[in-house]
Amino acid sequence: MNKTGFDSFLEAIHWIVRNLLVGVTILFLSRLIFLLSYADWHDLSGLSGDVVRAFAVGLKFDLKVLTIALLPCLLLAYVRLILKNRVGSFTKFYRYYSTALMFLVVMFEVINFYFYKFYHTKISVIIFGFFEDDTWAVLVSIWKEYPVIPLLLLFALLIWAFHRLFAHLYKPVSYNFSEMVKPLWLRTIVVIFLSGLYFLGMRGNLGVVPLDGRHATISENVFVNTLPVNGLFSTKIAWTDRQRSRIDIDIAKMLKSLKFKSVEDAASVYYGYRVDSVTPETFYATSHQNDFLENNPPHVVFILMESMSNFYIDMHSDSCNMLGSLADVLDSCYLFRNFLPAYSGTIYSLESILVNTPKSPLSQSPFQNFSFDASAAKPFYEKGYTNIFLTGGKMGWRNMDKFIPRQYFMSIEAEPTLRKLYPDGKAGEWGMHDEVLFQRAFDVLKNSSGKPCLIFGMTISHHTPYDIPSSYKGYTISIPSWARKRMKFDEEVVLKGLRAYQYANSSLGNFIKQIINSPLGENTIIVATGDHNIRQNFEYPQADLFMQYSVPLLMYIPSKYRPKNPIDTKRFASHKDIFPTLYNLSLSSARYPNFGNNLCSDSSSSDFGLYCYCVAADSLGLIDFSSTPLFYRWSDREHRKLVPSNYLPDKHLDSLMLRAKALTACMNYLLIKDIEKNR
Repeated sequence: MNKTGFDSFLEAIHWIVRNLLVGVTILFLSRLIFLLSYADWHDLSGLSGDVVRAFAVGLKFDLKVLTIALLPCLLLAYVRLILKNRVGSFTKFYRYYSTALMFLVVMFEVINFYFYKFYHTKISVIIFGFFEDDTWAVLVSIWKEYPVIPLLLLFALLIWAFHRLFAHLYKPVSYNFSEMVKPLWLRTIVVIFLSGLYFLGMRGNLGVVPLDGRHATISENVFVNTLPVNGLFSTKIAWTDRQRSRIDIDIAKMLKSLKFKSVEDAASVYYGYRVDSVTPETFYATSHQNDFLENNPPHVVFILMESMSNFYIDMHSDSCNMLGSLADVLDSCYLFRNFLPAYSGTIYSLESILVNTPKSPLSQSPFQNFSFDASAAKPFYEKGYTNIFLTGGKMGWRNMDKFIPRQYFMSIEAEPTLRKLYPDGKAGEWGMHDEVLFQRAFDVLKNSSGKPCLIFGMTISHHTPYDIPSSYKGYTISIPSWARKRMKFDEEVVLKGLRAYQYANSSLGNFIKQIINSPLGENTIIVATGDHNIRQNFEYPQADLFMQYSVPLLMYIPSKYRPKNPIDTKRFASHKDIFPTLYNLSLSSARYPNFGNNLCSDSSSSDFGLYCYCVAADSLGLIDFSSTPLFYRWSDREHRKLVPSNYLPDKHLDSLMLRAKALTACMNYLLIKDIEKNR
């Protein structure tokens, strides 16, 4: 049969359709496996319609990804249409390209599956930490925690299978389309119609806005909203989020994205001032003048604990001891449970606390050598403190060796220093273990010669692969039946993580004991919190959304430094509130960035916690405004269980969202002005 250009074009379209069917089938099966593996069926009762809709919307996402990926094949179809039969069949190109594409589709689905298992979210901006973290340590963790060899063998088998499949599917079509459609005008209409269908698939939506991440929000159930988006599209969203997180110093653009006309408009919302009364000093506060603090400045120790989970504290009992030695000192401490981290990743939470920034990572930006006025350590520096940054990890991680010294720290000590000072200290994949870090912190305070110290510490032991010291003699851990039902891994794997959590808490508890039982206990304030929750071992049903994100805040305050008023540990707060609290506990007349609340004050009317700068929670409920806003109210007095709000729109939660966005705008504004001043 002598093929015309029209025949060759339709033959290519026929191959593309076959490829789309293969891709859609793979992604449908992947979505089904994801649902069967991770769904909490109790949560999904009564939501079968939402699940079906999620699969329908998922089909649109799948077609969008596949049609965009197959665009080179469509372009070659146009080449065949124009050049008729002179170019040949292109069969070999289609076969190899389709094999490579389907392999990538499956690979990203596998990554998406295991990413969700670890982080309880589909592929997000955190994935780029693979290249920016200690990559070797991450690879070691992956090797130990996941079936790498079976997956590699599976990938090799899939490449072979796809190659054979497309060799079978991509055969010349025997139909003579030119005989069926003879008029040139009719052929033109067919080409335009098929092209229109294809580009509609690429757009994904008939509406004004092309299909994007916001269209995945189809239910009040968070898990259902994760179903539509496939691995490749999740990666695209993650890349977009990463680009947005880059430090853009366009104030007008930033304010517009948060829907504020001016920074004064944002400040009036957050601080409650009139727009015309906002000044540069609005963004700062000053701690009260205090003669006792001026004459008796305390040591301050802040510890950012790796993956310190709030949920694990709920599991604690005599038979499931999650706290270790920390349990012995809880009665001497204040424990805040209604608390959120700044972010879901270490570097982001660290920088948010360290320099009051919603934008991260600064340490890997052109501004890594800047000293920021909003640095948490600066008020201590100005009051004559010796500021020391301690970590058991490597200071080259995320360029911390360049960034931290600029943030008003006189001394930086990491793995090499600790290894030299404590040659018998225990080390793991990520560096020196927590017991060594805490011993160094105690020794620094003991040898401070009366000069007050700020120690900003960061632990590493509760991190995969959980290679805690073999010499550690732990406490009994018997997972309770209610938690066992929520396990995502075999019990042995889960227990390994729980022992590492217990070890980290015991190391912290031993340090606090050591301080309390020494003269340092009278003048050393200790605060510890998690950088983020640990989410890979247990499922979190919809009602436990807050606990899925939450970390605890622990405070030891010597009696002489405690406020006269009772401390309300039921307050809602987050990382933004830690250092404003510390300034008021330890510094007299200290000027500091006014982006958080003093948790030891007797005023709690403006309290709220903020997570990832897109989830806010207070005593009435929680709002997730990462995409289309989702509203939740508390269903219990303990503020543990959430239910979708019956008030739509929910005026209180709308107001909470506005305040959270206003705070973000104010923080960004101060950061950008700081950058402009330093440039």
